[in-house]
Amino acid sequence: MSRKNKHGDKLPAFVPLFRETLKSTAYRALSFGARALFTALRGRCVNNNGHVYLSQRDAEEELGHKNRNDIANWYRELEHYGFLVKTMAASLGVDGKGKATHWRITDMPTRNGRGELELPTKDFLRWDGVLFEPHVAPSRRWNGRKQAALKKQNPGLHVGTTVDSTSVPVVDSTSVPPNGGSGCNGESISAHLGGTNVQPITSLATGLPLTKAVGGAHNEHEPAQRPKGAQGGRKAGRHGGSYDVHQRRKASDSRRTGD
Repeated sequence: MSRKNKHGDKLPAFVPLFRETLKSTAYRALSFGARALFTALRGRCVNNNGHVYLSQRDAEEELGHKNRNDIANWYRELEHYGFLVKTMAASLGVDGKGKATHWRITDMPTRNGRGELELPTKDFLRWDGVLFEPHVAPSRRWNGRKQAALKKQNPGLHVGTTVDSTSVPVVDSTSVPPNGGSGCNGESISAHLGGTNVQPITSLATGLPLTKAVGGAHNEHEPAQRPKGAQGGRKAGRHGGSYDVHQRRKASDSRRTGD
């Protein structure tokens, strides 16, 4: 768009932006990408409002942004806040060439089918305050087909290892066996409790009387000593027995000789 100044000189091409549009609450809520796209569309609106178009490929070159998903989101954002109204959807022409979406800019006048000029609707001034949520396109690396192929390659699930809680072993209660269960004059070990005046195990095997320690307590670490009388009696019995046999033999020999 170009006009002549007050001196009659022709001005260079420019893009008009109304202050009412720039100061509106909806325009301040726009992202910077959507603002740049709106300015690019205003530059293409020259007596053709309602048929303004800019393909995503051309928008990439004009805005210097190589992400078509962002450009598509900026179109949705301008439409959400009421700056654009879609008049014709994108389609594939009869000759096989694609046709971009046609838009109507709401802050510019529009001519109807009869050629009459209609006032701008300014839908952005009636914005309800709901913020725009951009559409996040799925990554090409993790599309549905590749996810299905990944499940076929790795059918198992990744299960984390967990350490079970260690339980303290339960010791069963020991039962006291009945007294006199085995042998004659035998006593169970568990039947006696620890402390003073405790009968050691060796006394049960030998069957000999025990000597009491000084003070009434017996030291269980000292071996039980046999009475001297018992040892002497065993020795005397062993030697005495051999002596009697010898005397009997001598008496029988003397009898035979006397006879």
